[in-house]
Amino acid sequence: MRTIRFELPFAYALPNRTLRQHWRAATKDKRTMQRAVMAATAGQTLTEPMQRAHILIERHGVRAPDPDNLVGGAKRLIDCLTTPRLLNVRKPGTRQRVKNKRGMGFVVDDGSEHVTLEVKHVPARLCAQKTVVTITEILP
Repeated sequence: MRTIRFELPFAYALPNRTLRQHWRAATKDKRTMQRAVMAATAGQTLTEPMQRAHILIERHGVRAPDPDNLVGGAKRLIDCLTTPRLLNVRKPGTRQRVKNKRGMGFVVDDGSEHVTLEVKHVPARLCAQKTVVTITEILP
Protein backbone atom coordinates (compact mmCIF):
# COMPACT_ATOMS: atom_id res chain seq x y z
CA MET A 1 0.00 0.00 0.00
CA ARG A 2 1.50 3.28 -1.13
CA THR A 3 1.03 6.56 0.74
CA ILE A 4 2.02 10.07 -0.29
CA ARG A 5 1.83 12.95 2.17
CA PHE A 6 2.76 16.55 1.51
CA GLU A 7 2.11 20.01 2.87
CA LEU A 8 1.41 23.25 1.02
CA PRO A 9 2.44 26.47 2.82
CA PHE A 10 -0.98 28.09 2.28
CA ALA A 11 -4.66 27.29 2.74
CA TYR A 12 -6.22 26.74 -0.70
CA ALA A 13 -8.58 29.42 -1.97
CA LEU A 14 -12.31 28.96 -1.50
CA PRO A 15 -14.93 29.43 -4.26
CA ASN A 16 -16.10 32.68 -2.66
CA ARG A 17 -12.83 34.22 -3.88
CA THR A 18 -12.36 32.33 -7.15
CA LEU A 19 -15.92 32.16 -8.48
CA ARG A 20 -15.93 35.21 -10.77
CA GLN A 21 -12.23 35.43 -11.51
CA HIS A 22 -10.96 36.62 -14.87
CA TRP A 23 -9.78 33.63 -16.93
CA ARG A 24 -6.18 34.85 -16.87
CA ALA A 25 -6.17 35.17 -13.08
CA ALA A 26 -7.73 31.70 -12.79
CA THR A 27 -5.04 30.25 -15.06
CA LYS A 28 -2.34 31.92 -12.96
CA ASP A 29 -3.84 30.43 -9.77
CA LYS A 30 -3.97 26.96 -11.35
CA ARG A 31 -0.30 27.21 -12.37
CA THR A 32 0.62 28.41 -8.88
CA MET A 33 -1.17 25.41 -7.37
CA GLN A 34 0.60 23.04 -9.79
CA ARG A 35 4.01 24.50 -8.94
CA ALA A 36 3.31 24.32 -5.21
CA VAL A 37 2.29 20.64 -5.46
CA MET A 38 5.34 19.93 -7.63
CA ALA A 39 7.66 21.56 -5.07
CA ALA A 40 6.02 19.81 -2.12
CA THR A 41 6.22 16.36 -3.75
CA ALA A 42 9.76 16.72 -5.10
CA GLY A 43 11.01 13.28 -4.04
CA GLN A 44 7.71 11.40 -4.12
CA THR A 45 7.12 10.24 -7.68
CA LEU A 46 5.21 7.14 -8.75
CA THR A 47 6.03 4.82 -11.65
CA GLU A 48 2.32 4.38 -12.35
CA PRO A 49 -0.71 6.20 -10.90
CA MET A 50 -2.88 4.69 -8.20
CA GLN A 51 -6.01 3.02 -9.61
CA ARG A 52 -8.03 3.57 -6.41
CA ALA A 53 -7.06 6.01 -3.70
CA HIS A 54 -8.34 7.78 -0.60
CA ILE A 55 -7.46 11.48 -0.55
CA LEU A 56 -7.52 13.30 2.77
CA ILE A 57 -7.19 17.09 2.52
CA GLU A 58 -6.83 19.10 5.72
CA ARG A 59 -7.24 22.84 5.24
CA HIS A 60 -5.73 24.69 8.20
CA GLY A 61 -7.48 28.06 8.19
CA VAL A 62 -8.64 30.86 10.44
CA ARG A 63 -12.40 30.48 9.96
CA ALA A 64 -14.42 27.38 9.19
CA PRO A 65 -15.99 27.68 5.72
CA ASP A 66 -19.32 26.21 4.66
CA PRO A 67 -19.05 22.47 3.87
CA ASP A 68 -19.81 23.01 0.17
CA ASN A 69 -17.14 25.72 -0.10
CA LEU A 70 -14.63 23.54 1.72
CA VAL A 71 -15.04 20.68 -0.76
CA GLY A 72 -15.53 22.88 -3.84
CA GLY A 73 -12.38 24.86 -3.18
CA ALA A 74 -10.28 21.70 -3.26
CA LYS A 75 -11.00 21.17 -6.98
CA ARG A 76 -7.84 22.88 -8.25
CA LEU A 77 -5.74 20.86 -5.83
CA ILE A 78 -7.43 17.56 -6.76
CA ASP A 79 -6.95 18.32 -10.47
CA CYS A 80 -3.20 18.59 -9.82
CA LEU A 81 -3.18 15.04 -8.42
CA THR A 82 -4.77 13.34 -11.45
CA THR A 83 -3.14 11.92 -14.57
CA PRO A 84 -3.25 13.93 -17.81
CA ARG A 85 -4.75 12.14 -20.82
CA LEU A 86 -5.45 13.02 -24.43
CA LEU A 87 -9.04 13.63 -25.46
CA ASN A 88 -10.54 12.26 -28.69
CA VAL A 89 -10.13 14.51 -31.73
CA ARG A 90 -13.48 14.81 -33.48
CA LYS A 91 -12.29 16.34 -36.74
CA PRO A 92 -8.98 15.62 -38.45
CA GLY A 93 -6.59 18.53 -38.31
CA THR A 94 -7.97 20.02 -35.10
CA ARG A 95 -5.78 20.80 -32.12
CA GLN A 96 -5.19 17.92 -29.70
CA ARG A 97 -6.64 18.69 -26.26
CA VAL A 98 -5.58 17.27 -22.91
CA LYS A 99 -7.79 16.51 -19.90
CA ASN A 100 -6.18 17.56 -16.60
CA LYS A 101 -3.13 19.01 -18.30
CA ARG A 102 -1.74 20.19 -14.96
CA GLY A 103 -1.99 16.73 -13.39
CA MET A 104 1.00 15.21 -11.61
CA GLY A 105 -0.01 11.54 -12.06
CA PHE A 106 -0.69 10.38 -8.50
CA VAL A 107 -4.20 9.01 -9.19
CA VAL A 108 -5.77 7.89 -12.48
CA ASP A 109 -8.81 10.17 -12.34
CA ASP A 110 -10.82 12.14 -9.81
CA GLY A 111 -14.06 10.28 -10.50
CA SER A 112 -15.87 8.39 -7.74
CA GLU A 113 -14.75 5.00 -9.11
CA HIS A 114 -11.08 5.98 -8.58
CA VAL A 115 -11.10 8.34 -5.58
CA THR A 116 -12.74 8.61 -2.19
CA LEU A 117 -12.41 12.15 -0.90
CA GLU A 118 -12.33 13.48 2.63
CA VAL A 119 -11.90 17.21 3.24
CA LYS A 120 -11.54 18.61 6.76
CA HIS A 121 -11.16 22.06 8.27
CA VAL A 122 -8.58 22.45 11.02
CA PRO A 123 -8.65 25.71 13.01
CA ALA A 124 -5.36 27.59 12.83
CA ARG A 125 -3.92 31.02 13.47
CA LEU A 126 -3.39 33.42 10.57
CA CYS A 127 0.37 32.78 10.51
CA ALA A 128 -0.07 28.98 10.56
CA GLN A 129 -2.40 28.50 7.58
CA LYS A 130 -1.52 25.52 5.39
CA THR A 131 -2.94 22.57 3.47
CA VAL A 132 -1.96 18.98 4.27
CA VAL A 133 -2.71 16.27 1.70
CA THR A 134 -2.48 12.51 2.28
CA ILE A 135 -3.06 10.10 -0.61
CA THR A 136 -3.44 6.44 0.38
CA GLU A 137 -3.78 3.64 -2.15
CA ILE A 138 -6.80 1.36 -1.78
CA LEU A 139 -5.88 -2.18 -2.72
CA PRO A 140 -8.49 -4.42 -4.42
